[in-house]
Amino acid sequence: MTNGAKTPVVAITQARMDTSSGAALKRSWSALAAQRASRNEKRNMNTFKRRVRMAFLAGIVLIAAMLPGALCVLFAPGVDERVAAAREAAALESYVVRMIDTGAIRLTANTSVAAPPRLFAYFPVAGFAVTAMPENANPARRAYGATSAASAPETSEATFVERLRALPWTWLLAGVAAGLTLSAWLGLFMVRRLSPLGQLSDAVRQHQFIVAYQPIVDLTTRRCIGAEALVRWKHQNRIVRPDHFIPLAEHRGLIQAITDQVFDTVLLELGEFLHRYKELYVSINLSAADLTSRRFLERLTPALAAAQIAPQQIRIEATERCFLDADAAKEVIQAFRDAGHPVYIDDFGTGYSSLSHLQNFQVDALKIDKSFIDTVGQDAASSSVASHIIDMALTLHVQVVAEGIEREEQACYLHTRGAQFGQGWLFSAPLTAPDFIRYVGRGLTTV
Repeated sequence: MTNGAKTPVVAITQARMDTSSGAALKRSWSALAAQRASRNEKRNMNTFKRRVRMAFLAGIVLIAAMLPGALCVLFAPGVDERVAAAREAAALESYVVRMIDTGAIRLTANTSVAAPPRLFAYFPVAGFAVTAMPENANPARRAYGATSAASAPETSEATFVERLRALPWTWLLAGVAAGLTLSAWLGLFMVRRLSPLGQLSDAVRQHQFIVAYQPIVDLTTRRCIGAEALVRWKHQNRIVRPDHFIPLAEHRGLIQAITDQVFDTVLLELGEFLHRYKELYVSINLSAADLTSRRFLERLTPALAAAQIAPQQIRIEATERCFLDADAAKEVIQAFRDAGHPVYIDDFGTGYSSLSHLQNFQVDALKIDKSFIDTVGQDAASSSVASHIIDMALTLHVQVVAEGIEREEQACYLHTRGAQFGQGWLFSAPLTAPDFIRYVGRGLTTV
């Protein structure tokens, strides 16, 4: 009896669970379908905008191709006189044909004309009707005078087709050639302006780059000791990540101008703050072009002296791409260190020659790449790479900065293994200059 009493309750409970799970499943499917529909709608809208933009540009190029020819038709010299003469000849032809048809003019048998138009090729002016016909020859003569007077229009009344027929071939060909040249130049200009390289060049000229500061903390005290300056491109109200434009800038020789703008922005936004707190620093990433010459160092030294910022407060980060010319890079790195700027190897461990670089170049610290930090605490083949890099750095008396720390267990593991500093979303996301100042201020007040 007890089991029989429980059976309906269990069945009802199970039915409710199935109903609730089914409803949840339906809601999840509905949300997923709505998300897909929104994504498809956004994609379709972007495609539509792109097609409208391309159609608009094609229309501009077509207008540019046709405009010179139209101008030649409208403003070529001598066309108005040709149109007036053609109209007069047509009126005269019509008059004489009517005279022949009515018998007012008789052609003799020995008149050799193949067609009436040839007869009037020698009389393109209206005066022919007056000199060739007496005043009282026929009432049709007066009709011709009235017709010719009415059909001899002013210059402004000439139609575009008439002007085109009367246009000399040289002017027509010149207009077509000018149109093709103008359209080709305009198309090339638009392609260059709309290409990634053209947009990046415009961004350099218009100073569209901003700087975000990601705090670097001491793993022992969790106090902020500095920041890495991360460049961002603000393009059409959206932020473009550096890995999307830095390779192009390096390939096209724009990276040095971007580096200069980053340094100028750091001085403008944090110059006074760094002057006040000498224990803080900002690290700036340099390209291969600036690590094979002393251009940036020669620009850096007087600017820091004018802002009264210590050299050790601006630190240099170099990736393995900067070490292609090892001899030149070694000399420039030593020049930076002699001037008081510590030098870091960024993204250490990702290149095939990281160990040789650590042996050949005298640097002050290395930054472990995020890809090795992500595997900390996981059962992966590269989970122990970070600890080996730390051990090697300690042996060479080089400091370690761990990048991309996102979990507390990662920070604790790296600290116990001997890493001194770290950065990542566990501590803070990249910040604007005012937010970074407030972030540092909170750490100063708690110490």
